Amino acid sequence: MENNLRLDELSLTPSPLRIGDIRLELLTVETIDPFIEALEENESTGLSAFPYWVKIWEAAIALAAHLSEQNLDSNQTVIELGAGMGVVGLFLAASGHDVTLTDYEDNALKLMQKNAERNHLETASIQKLDWHHYESPGRYDIVCGAELVYRQEDIRPALEAVRSVVKPDGTVYLAHDVKRLSLIEFLAEAGKDFEIGHTGKSLDMGSGKKEIIIHTMKPAAG
Repeated sequence: MENNLRLDELSLTPSPLRIGDIRLELLTVETIDPFIEALEENESTGLSAFPYWVKIWEAAIALAAHLSEQNLDSNQTVIELGAGMGVVGLFLAASGHDVTLTDYEDNALKLMQKNAERNHLETASIQKLDWHHYESPGRYDIVCGAELVYRQEDIRPALEAVRSVVKPDGTVYLAHDVKRLSLIEFLAEAGKDFEIGHTGKSLDMGSGKKEIIIHTMKPAAG
């Protein structure tokens, strides 16, 4: 469920963000108060109504930093699923990759487009992708996602999306806060088709230390 507020109704502010050797200036929503007020007015409750794309998530920063350390081949194609603000994909585009950033919320897609243009990221393309009404955008060498699954009803559609977009010899990188339990069932199901490794990262953005888990998934042979 997408909030009825439109991006052009919101105040945006530039926020510099450096990960590794790359610095981007990202437009971010100045305050989420209008969203909170809209949720209260509509008596909206639950995770489905929260606009996740308004926040730079610690897991996205940790994943972008992790990928910057992997010496990825710049010829490898990349897709970010459930990109939200698109931090991971935008930084990979800035490092020279052809990246497709996807989300199902129109506001998220518009903000990613603004930030791609603001930072002159010509190798970043923005595409709408709804796992519940799914059409595969093709197959990619690298599939990534930060805080990919929040809701029970998204687990199987998200997994089907991952399965359909990763090349047989590709790699999936997913990151989430260690306190977030929504990926447990996802990973249990994914383990039937993928070999999965896990890496822990600590990150402090000023609001306290966050423990982030990064999962590296390779399609199982055969």
